[in-house]
Amino acid sequence: MVSELQAQRWALSATTGMNLYKGDVSDWKLIPNLNQLKVISTAAKFNVRYQRTQAFAYRAQISLGRISGAGFNNPGPNPSLRSTFFTSPLVEMSGIVDYNFLDYQTDKRIKNWSPYIYGGVSYLFASPKGSFGSTTPFFTWAIPYGVGVKYQLTPRLGLQWEFGSSKAFSDMLDNTPSEGGSTSNFTTQRTDQVLQSSITVTYVIKSVFCPRE
Repeated sequence: MVSELQAQRWALSATTGMNLYKGDVSDWKLIPNLNQLKVISTAAKFNVRYQRTQAFAYRAQISLGRISGAGFNNPGPNPSLRSTFFTSPLVEMSGIVDYNFLDYQTDKRIKNWSPYIYGGVSYLFASPKGSFGSTTPFFTWAIPYGVGVKYQLTPRLGLQWEFGSSKAFSDMLDNTPSEGGSTSNFTTQRTDQVLQSSITVTYVIKSVFCPRE
């Protein structure tokens, strides 16, 4: 008979990070230029995380922040966007699954770390306004995904860094539809996205280590 150790943990976490809009008003191919990086906005995130096994963790997350963009940062060929600008609050409510590449938190007596990938589904709220006036506040769906690294500092405290994107099902986060694009709150064509990076401090509020045959 072989006995293993199975982790079950509930944790709360708070995050400070950044949002960087990518869409019609401010676009690039591989990496943004320095002017485009100037419109990075701060964001705060709050998570409740449940880890049933070493490989998978499940998160409910809310993110509070802003996005903005300016057409003079756009290296694209469309001159009509050069004088456009916008700003918008951005609230994102997400359900996310983490997959840890290493056994994470398998033993409460040691410090643990693991790279991970994450993905899920989220509900976005935006209310953009700018050179084209204001858009009626709206909700839309998005797909958050990315990579990260987590490290357990103590049995109670953890630290993680992640980088990813939320791909919105809307072309109106910037209040500017693509040429021939949809002004609907929900579309799968030529959609906007928000790049995100964050550093998170996690506090374990309940830790149960159960023997498993």
